[in-house]
Amino acid sequence: MQYQLLSLVGPAYAFGFLALCFWWRWRLLVPAGILAAVLAKIEFASVNASDGAGAAFGIILVVFVMIGAASGFAASGIVLIGRTAQLQALRGVFVLPVVFILGFGSYFAVTWSQQKTREARYRQPAAVCLDNLHPARIADVDIAIPVAPGIFLYGEGMNSDHYLLWSNPDARAFCGEADGGKATLKSVVFMLDGIPARREMETKRPFCSRPRPEYPWAEMACHLISRELIPDKPVGMTVSVKAPGFDPSVRERKAMLKNQPNVASDGLRTYRSQYDLYLQRPDGYFARCHDHRSKSQPWLSCTATEELSDKLAISYDFRSTAELFITQSATVAANARAIFNSLKP
Repeated sequence: MQYQLLSLVGPAYAFGFLALCFWWRWRLLVPAGILAAVLAKIEFASVNASDGAGAAFGIILVVFVMIGAASGFAASGIVLIGRTAQLQALRGVFVLPVVFILGFGSYFAVTWSQQKTREARYRQPAAVCLDNLHPARIADVDIAIPVAPGIFLYGEGMNSDHYLLWSNPDARAFCGEADGGKATLKSVVFMLDGIPARREMETKRPFCSRPRPEYPWAEMACHLISRELIPDKPVGMTVSVKAPGFDPSVRERKAMLKNQPNVASDGLRTYRSQYDLYLQRPDGYFARCHDHRSKSQPWLSCTATEELSDKLAISYDFRSTAELFITQSATVAANARAIFNSLKP
């Protein structure tokens, strides 16, 4: 395979190199270099805009012609400098073969360096990061966070750091921050109803290699929820620091009360707006919901926001129906609090 690649790109590189390596007059080399750059840009744009099986083949050829031309231009420039300075070591007989070899190898050297850099960046965190709990603080609450799928953290400050714990670079950064005693958070997010492609990557974490009864959210974090199911836990949840005196649900409550409700026999009130509907239990608890009207999603997507303490607010997304809402929403609310409480040491 490597031999076939070299036999493909070698002639293209040599063509570009030979086109500019013998222009040993500045008044000739500079215009020739400018013309070659313009032609290369036009050709690369043309090939890059094409599609089909030959597009990648064409791009590779054009890239190596461009590298060859740049190397040839550099070789001519070095020879001209050598002539001006009367340096025997910079004669064409020495310069051309050296630059030819270095120029051709530069592409592979850069590609290898990029690959190694990418591997280093995305390498798996150390076992001490993946297996241990990491201390953090949100408002006045101390928590201990595992490197688990579905957890997304926002740091505190103007330019807030954020950590997706299923991302290797983010997981390493968070472990370093937390284990250094500096992890102060403004939001802890659980995304338990993820995209299948992302979920497959997430669940390769050691966290999912054994049962985690101490975490009521672990099963949902490690296994994709079927679209037909209506779980008794949130499918997404955020605990965040709130401003003093701020009511996290005031906007939804105002929007809800603008409309007249439809009251069911069990006391459930349904307020409908242009795009959403609000369901309210007899005890005053309410959630904003969306009806997908889809066979693949035969439930309402609901969001409720409450005060968790005088410094923290909790917002959670869950699936429900009008028939289940009164009893199920109470269970989901309790489980949402249990999810956050499971992080407390």
